[in-house]
Amino acid sequence: MMIIRRRHARTHSMARRRKRLFGGVEPTGGEEDRMCWICLMGDEEQPRRDWVHPCRCRGSNKWVHEACLSRWINEKEILAPDVPVTCTQCRTEYIVVMPPLCRFDAFLNRLDKEYQRMCPSVLMGIVSGTVYFSGMSYGALTLLELSGNEIVLQLLQQDPILMMILLPSVPMMLLMSRRIHWDDVLVRWLRRRQRSRVPPEQMNALGEPLPGAPLDDDYFEELERHRGEVEAAEHLGGVTPGFCAALSLPSIAGLLGQTLFSGIYETNKLLAIGLGGLTFVVVKGVASIYLRQAQYQHRRQRSVLNYNHSQSQTVLAASLRF
Repeated sequence: MMIIRRRHARTHSMARRRKRLFGGVEPTGGEEDRMCWICLMGDEEQPRRDWVHPCRCRGSNKWVHEACLSRWINEKEILAPDVPVTCTQCRTEYIVVMPPLCRFDAFLNRLDKEYQRMCPSVLMGIVSGTVYFSGMSYGALTLLELSGNEIVLQLLQQDPILMMILLPSVPMMLLMSRRIHWDDVLVRWLRRRQRSRVPPEQMNALGEPLPGAPLDDDYFEELERHRGEVEAAEHLGGVTPGFCAALSLPSIAGLLGQTLFSGIYETNKLLAIGLGGLTFVVVKGVASIYLRQAQYQHRRQRSVLNYNHSQSQTVLAASLRF
């Protein structure tokens, strides 16, 4: 009886292996030709024995080589390891059977997953701690520059916990102050007084510009806004000037307060520093407004000439000199 059972089990195992090898279905004479939807090869081009149909698709495209499908599944799992792999046509989830792991391999696999899950939190903690202590050091240096050593030591002795909360907020408040765009309000006011519209004869019945109509202020303002968004999103140079100006404001305010308001600085240091900071903000804003208006008008006055060989050579030589 034991010999018969072993032979039966061996026969059943060979049948399962043969079923897996041939995909579970042998094509009959009336069945459609098989073609792999990944490599687009069929039995006529290259006869193979690793056909499978792992989803609910019908017809010849339901067949796929097991090796091709395995490579395709590996690529999908690299891009999204936690997402189940499904058919691109019928959205059937593939039944992927993995060989069992021994206890030691399973323990290492679980340890690796927990390590990968824990590392982002640890990294965020390290980055947050670095930012916090950097902000605290910056706040302490700013307070030392504005008030002096005696006042800082006195504040630290009176309430150190409050200082640990307030000092890191100094650079944060300076950076948030960059969100106050008072120069934009002034620029809009200046442009509102000198707006140029499309002439009425260049407009259609719906009030939209006709083809070939001159560009108005609305177009150039939208272009300037889009240009600023692109520079801020794609170019690091469009963001760093604002951060540098915000973080260097206390030092510049102290230098200007001591230089321009030396009389007030001797009697009231904080007032002189505040006036120095206000002077820097106003001068920088006025210079920024003038530069934006100059670039705006320069862009509006641009024109394209008809082609002329001699004139193009002259323009090219002038551009090379500059």
